Amino acid sequence: MVPTRQPQYLSVVSFVSVVVLIAAVLITTPLAASAQSSNQSVAVGVSNVTANPQTPTATEPFSLRVTITNYEGSGQTATLNQLVVSADGKQQYVADDLGRLTPGSQTTVTIPVTLNQPGQRTIALELYGSSGDSLINTRTPYTVDVQETQRPSLSVSVPDAVTGASREVNVTVANGGDASIQNVVLRADSPADAVSFDETTRVRGRIAAGETRTFTFPARTTVAGSYPIDLSLTYTENGARQTANETLSVRFAEPANPGRVILSNVETTRRGRTLELSATASNVGGDEVGGVVVSVNGTDAVQPQTYFVGSIDGSGFSSFSLQTRLTGNVSDVPVEVRYVTGGVERSFTTEVSVPVASVPTTPSGNTGAPSLGTPVYLVIALSIAALGGVIYKRRS
Repeated sequence: MVPTRQPQYLSVVSFVSVVVLIAAVLITTPLAASAQSSNQSVAVGVSNVTANPQTPTATEPFSLRVTITNYEGSGQTATLNQLVVSADGKQQYVADDLGRLTPGSQTTVTIPVTLNQPGQRTIALELYGSSGDSLINTRTPYTVDVQETQRPSLSVSVPDAVTGASREVNVTVANGGDASIQNVVLRADSPADAVSFDETTRVRGRIAAGETRTFTFPARTTVAGSYPIDLSLTYTENGARQTANETLSVRFAEPANPGRVILSNVETTRRGRTLELSATASNVGGDEVGGVVVSVNGTDAVQPQTYFVGSIDGSGFSSFSLQTRLTGNVSDVPVEVRYVTGGVERSFTTEVSVPVASVPTTPSGNTGAPSLGTPVYLVIALSIAALGGVIYKRRS
């Protein structure tokens, strides 16, 4: 009896089925972080991601440090076009034109991220680029634990002050968490040219849970207005060093009605070479001014003279008079007023007119002895006449 060959037929069918199955698996299985070309393949992808801080807080920004690598086995240089970061269902950041990577090289990108919900959150990092005729399109998930406990919050307040005066920039640190923070270092500065800080660093050993502390930084402005203040808070919490950075817009304003001095009721009197100046120094502002000094500035024709007025209350005044000597012909003299308002010295100069010197009048007619019309000689003449009348009467 001839043996049947049916088992061989079945084995061939089985072999073909296995081959087809393996091919299907190979076709449907993606090659992560790699792109295919007809000749060579380029292996590019996100090789490392770290968060700072490692455990961010909901609604507060943190940063991701993303390392992109073109692996040694890659056969071509990769051009990186975009890194797209998405979280909480929306695109958070796009980094463009990241450069070129040769095989075996890598680059690092720092990306800002904010997650609004606490818990375990997944961030998607999508990398796009090209290498030769191949396209790079990889997607890397990164999971981070977002905490509900509040981190220290920062706020700033600045009192009104006269432009140029030193004012206190008050930065308040509120530790709203349930644990204390140690080795606290707070820095404050501004990138604005109009703002200058005399000191930029404050240090404190510990801020307890629920505690609020205010740190004062002296600063000045050359022009009133709103300016950015960069704040950096570094501290240790649960053994880990943390940093919180924030930029706030702060208003540097002037008082509504600062002290300001003007001169009023100015009068000048000239007696020969002596000039007397009388005036009122009035404070037209609502705040007190101090150190009020009025000076006649010396010139070739005027001797210098100074009068110290002192302080003047808001809306107050002080009258004064001073004398100086004229050493030449002048029609006006410079008068300077200096005073201090809000810790800043102010000054202004005004020109005060000098009256023309009076010239004695000469009687018309005989320029010799004074005429009898002069009151003194009239009195003498009347006295002589009266004396003559007395003598005549006695003789009679």
